[in-house]
Amino acid sequence: MVITRQARIERVQNLLEETGLDGCVLKGMDNIFYLTGFRGSEGSLLVTRGDIVLVVDFRYITHAREVTRDIHIEEVRPKRDTIYDLCTKYRISKLGFDGAHVPYNVYKSLAENLVGISLVPMNNAIEEIRKTKEPEEIAAIMEAIDTATKAFTDVLGLVKPGRTEKEIADELDHAMRGRGAQGPSFDTIVASGPRGALPHAEPSEKKLEEGETVIIDYGAAVAGYCSDETVTVCLGEIPDKLSEIYTIVNDARKLGIEKARAGTAIAQLDSIVRGYIEERGYGDFFRHGVGHGVGIAVHEAPGINSVASGILEENMVVTIEPGIYLPNIGGVRLEDMVLITEDSPRVLTHIRKDIIRM
Repeated sequence: MVITRQARIERVQNLLEETGLDGCVLKGMDNIFYLTGFRGSEGSLLVTRGDIVLVVDFRYITHAREVTRDIHIEEVRPKRDTIYDLCTKYRISKLGFDGAHVPYNVYKSLAENLVGISLVPMNNAIEEIRKTKEPEEIAAIMEAIDTATKAFTDVLGLVKPGRTEKEIADELDHAMRGRGAQGPSFDTIVASGPRGALPHAEPSEKKLEEGETVIIDYGAAVAGYCSDETVTVCLGEIPDKLSEIYTIVNDARKLGIEKARAGTAIAQLDSIVRGYIEERGYGDFFRHGVGHGVGIAVHEAPGINSVASGILEENMVVTIEPGIYLPNIGGVRLEDMVLITEDSPRVLTHIRKDIIRM
């Protein structure tokens, strides 16, 4: 899949002009990938009002040239401060940086080496640009969803009493790779029985048992983009309390999707879903946000929570993922990915969320 990036670069360059910056240096690899298509273990990207320069070490020079277009590539050299040299070349006196991705020691080094250059934190300005997705990005996300869906379908029959959480997670990860994914988009969660009350439980050697719920939270990474979906599987007949919270969570999910419309205040959406669960007596057992954006990163802006600012905008891709977690009993979480459109929200994920009984 070919993803053009010139429009993205122009948006960042317009941001430089609006904020009075001569350029910005980006260290966050997701931001670098967004603008260039390059991903490595390290690197820097200098964006000026005219040119864009990717700075990498010798390990990545060939790869960087293969995956980028119309971008200058600079190799890091010993005893040479490449960023300073580039700032001098482009006459940069006011330089922005993506502060969320610059550790203090890196900032200190920049401040010491970039003599005479003002460093200005850009907070999450690039992430704000990334919130709304282009058609090519939506297509890549849908490809990741399709890959994850096929893999989940491949392994669903293994979700049965006697298998361990770790076995299920390993099989699902293997199936996603077998279906063409670069790998899982995050560490797969499989949590059964009382461990289902732990929202981010790591898969363990615990064996699945009859009468339990099994929370499976998984996603695939394809072409640099992510999917994220949670299904709760019921092993046979489950206790009335778990059946009750399953219905509540599923209804809250449906309500969240219905209200996920362009122009809706993000904090209001969280309040609507959270309020529904609170009204049914389980507010104390739903402690995380209602959802989040998904794209290059599996968790990105906007976060859908009680302290969020802003509104939902057309072409955002977000999750709706209410959950109820009962200590020593179990839990239920149901998650879909939703594309915000001018009209009604479009659910992108495919797995059914009514009770799946194995």
